[in-house]
Amino acid sequence: MRVVRERQSLIRTVAIATVALTLVVLVLLPTLYSTSASVMLDPRKNNVADLSSVLSQLPTDPSSLQNQIQILTSRDLALGVIGKLQLYDDPEFNHALKPGALEVLTKALDPRNWLAGADRDDPDAARDKIIDAFLKGLTVETQGLSTTLTVTFTARDPAKAALIANTLVDTYVSDQLNAKREVGQRTTQWLLERTRQLAQQDQADEAAVQRYKAENNLNETADGTSFADQQINAISNQLVLARADLAEKQATNDRVAALAKAGDRADISQILASPLIVQLRTQQATLISQESELSTRYGPRHPKLEAMETQKRDLQDKITQEVNRLAGSISNDVAVGRAQVASLQASLNQAEKQASGQNLTRVRLKALEANAQSTRTMYEAFVTRLRETQDQDVIQNPDASVISRAPVPVVPSSPKRMLILGASIPAGLLLGLLAALLAERFAAPVPVPVGPVRTLRSAPLFRPPPVLAEIDGAFDPRAPDAAIDWPGSAFAHATATLLQRVMASVRGPGAKVILVTASEGGPAKTAIAVSLARMAARARLRVAVLDGDLDRPSAARAMGIGPLRFGLVELLSGTAQLSRSFCRDPRSPALVLSCARPPRNTGAVLASAKMAELVAHLRRSCDVVILDAPALAGGQDARALAPLCDAILVVGRAQTFRQAAAAPALASLAGARGIPLGLVIVR
Repeated sequence: MRVVRERQSLIRTVAIATVALTLVVLVLLPTLYSTSASVMLDPRKNNVADLSSVLSQLPTDPSSLQNQIQILTSRDLALGVIGKLQLYDDPEFNHALKPGALEVLTKALDPRNWLAGADRDDPDAARDKIIDAFLKGLTVETQGLSTTLTVTFTARDPAKAALIANTLVDTYVSDQLNAKREVGQRTTQWLLERTRQLAQQDQADEAAVQRYKAENNLNETADGTSFADQQINAISNQLVLARADLAEKQATNDRVAALAKAGDRADISQILASPLIVQLRTQQATLISQESELSTRYGPRHPKLEAMETQKRDLQDKITQEVNRLAGSISNDVAVGRAQVASLQASLNQAEKQASGQNLTRVRLKALEANAQSTRTMYEAFVTRLRETQDQDVIQNPDASVISRAPVPVVPSSPKRMLILGASIPAGLLLGLLAALLAERFAAPVPVPVGPVRTLRSAPLFRPPPVLAEIDGAFDPRAPDAAIDWPGSAFAHATATLLQRVMASVRGPGAKVILVTASEGGPAKTAIAVSLARMAARARLRVAVLDGDLDRPSAARAMGIGPLRFGLVELLSGTAQLSRSFCRDPRSPALVLSCARPPRNTGAVLASAKMAELVAHLRRSCDVVILDAPALAGGQDARALAPLCDAILVVGRAQTFRQAAAAPALASLAGARGIPLGLVIVR
């Protein structure tokens, strides 16, 4: 709130400038209209045409939807729409025809255009700029988990925005259909060419097979079986039958020979089955029957019986002759069968010999036939595929369809002038507050009027020293860091004012040696000393801090410096060098010399000649030297350092300075030299 009160003019100026700039920009910004068309990716297939499609069906997974978004926002599709609608002649997209005030200002402020003079006459660069301007007004988004894409276009003219959006989706759908047709036509053409090649190759392979057969006398039947194999099969079958027949005839002949040897050849089945034998035996049986009847009737010597005996002998002779004839015929059949078997065996051996010779020749024939069959199979597959794809380009369906066309908008989509103008007011106030905080952080402190030097002069004992500053928060542990972390705080302002007053009151050449003591012990004295040092270092002064409170050194600790190896006592005793005794403040360029180990007699150390020489050396090499002396209530240590200083600051509470015991201590501290003495009241 203090910063707002002190910097209210800056805040007001920045807020008004922000609102005014916003108003100017809103006046220059053109009014834009947006409209949307919806496209749905259809995963259904055409069962009539898509028996085996050339292009696979468009997938509808999220990555495929993103691919379609990239196609809708591609430069090639944008170029096609620009060409259809003749947008090259539209000043909204071709800014070279009639640039607006905002375009001229933006182009003038764009560093990329400062060195682009060589590309002004390049037609490709001009075309790319038109496409870029077109794509700036185009957005494509998905609708939830559906396969619908929303195409939105923004333009200055509502009718133009609707026309471009509808033309874009129509071009996208037609491009999909054309792509399918082009791929189908290219595939059909390739299949035709490949089918012709395979047909020629099939003819050549078949000719090679037939030529090889003719050259090697390889004859085959219609089913592909060679004549040699058929001949071998036929001879083998005949040989089997002939051998069976020979075996049967041989068995019969052997039986006839055995019965003939026994005298019973007439009982052979082949002989018994002879019609002539049957007839003769029938006649013989008839005669025997008649002979028996006549013998009963006439007696054995009857002429009829003798005639029958003669007939019986004739019949028996005929039977014997017939049996002998049949037995000889059986023997002849065996000889004929044996000769037939031998002939068939010879024919089989010859056919097998011929077939074995052809088998070596048929190895090459089988390879030629396999090659021809492979070519024919491939040819038939390509012919089938060609028939499937020849007519697909006639009834192709696109994978996307327009489900909602873009209407002509009636309400502008941007800019939201009243909303932006209303938002510029709090934005301007925030920017103004930010500017005030930055000014408070980085700007130099506001100069404080410094009173005349006489205000710091010593006075009679009955008059107290002047109060140089009243500082709040000196007892806070974070007070030494206020000059670095909170330069705009009240504590930092009060410290800066105190430093200016002290520096203005001191006269004489060389550095200003300021002694800071306190009426009583406490952290406020060290916080004021460290803050004065850091404020002087921030003003780019060379600053050195001497921690004179040897019993309770706290200056280095307040600056965040850890345990020391060497300090003031080691430097004055000669056991450490000056460069190794001083430490640098980690948060400012100030140097600090503290006490590593307390001495036995602090008063002797502070009043020694070495101490005076050290202060004299620092006076020559620094701009400001601050002595953090012990409190007045602790003894005479602060009075020992007083003659070495140019000004003395006594830090304490107000009620402490009002006590009667404080006046003698302050008067003795000033001494006879009249060193300027001032009070710093802390709370």
